Amino acid sequence: MTGGADIPLIALAAGGTGGHMFPAEALAQELKRRGKRVLLVTDARGARYTDNFPADEQFQISAATPSIGGPVAKGMAAVSIAHGLFTALREFKKRKPAAAVGFGGYPSLPAMKAAAILGLPYGVHEQNSVLGRANRMLVKGALFTAHAFPVLEKCPSGVNKIEVGNPVRDAVAALGSSTFPAFGDGAPINLLIFGGSQGASIFSETPVKAIAGLPAALRTRLNVVHQARDAEMEAVKSGYAQAGVSAEVAPFFSDLPQRMKDAHLVISRSGASTVTELSTIGRGSILAPLAIAMDDHQTSNARVLAHDISGASAAILLPEDQFNEQSLRTTLETLLADPGRLQSMADAAKGRVKAGAAAALADLVEDIVAQKAAA
Repeated sequence: MTGGADIPLIALAAGGTGGHMFPAEALAQELKRRGKRVLLVTDARGARYTDNFPADEQFQISAATPSIGGPVAKGMAAVSIAHGLFTALREFKKRKPAAAVGFGGYPSLPAMKAAAILGLPYGVHEQNSVLGRANRMLVKGALFTAHAFPVLEKCPSGVNKIEVGNPVRDAVAALGSSTFPAFGDGAPINLLIFGGSQGASIFSETPVKAIAGLPAALRTRLNVVHQARDAEMEAVKSGYAQAGVSAEVAPFFSDLPQRMKDAHLVISRSGASTVTELSTIGRGSILAPLAIAMDDHQTSNARVLAHDISGASAAILLPEDQFNEQSLRTTLETLLADPGRLQSMADAAKGRVKAGAAAALADLVEDIVAQKAAA
């Protein structure tokens, strides 16, 4: 533990994926700047993202998804969540946080339920355009429901909704003032492709085939950065080599925000963090929402960028059943041959997601701590 016991300790509960963990990390960074201590509550999957998480203290809980699988799987998930609840109750009693914030995903459910049982003030943050199922179980008792995008679907009535945006990590926020990389006739074109961790094969195969079919005048100008799974890396590399395309292929890029900044165009899924980072940095994109995403929330996220505002669209939305070699090749050929349009898409992306989310969320946390102290 760092800091004194008189410094408020704020519990942040997130886990499962980077989409939940990264906004929690951004809030933690802001709370630390304000002199608070941070307690991270996560699960085994979330622990993979904690290398740079500025937590003074942390503990892991068990959690599972009760909405997937048959009766046995649902029963096991309920047992796991109950065990997570008991762990959170024990740890909260011992560590005495002043307030808690849940970032969705089932690891946040037992932590926020424990906060409610102990009378700790808590709020939730929803990263997507559709309120997640875990958060739906929590918002009635939350003092605030902060959300990322202008529309929040499936939110019950009577909830204290506040649009704050999606907190972004300092490394992403620092790129918010970046300019669009210059290019013109004959200059290299930087193309970034990622998002294949779920439904990976389509993201490994389709872009390579589409790019191989581009006219040579475009194809030979491309510098491709492509994130692909280990099992598919060699096939992706071989496909680009055969097409004469310069490509860097790897299973993971730790500097993905910097890669986004350097790109003229991005091809990706439309998770909440991706949409937010495209808006923060300001880059045009081709978005293929994950078809199996719960409540089709990635399609709703993509519309934040794909929807025209005053005639300007920041993204092309290609549903997964339309994300094929022919449609992607046609879309790429149209966009890559038009530098002016890529510039306008980048400009249109800027600010589509509300900026300053980490500070706004930290303000809400400080408010509920003050309310509790005054009660």
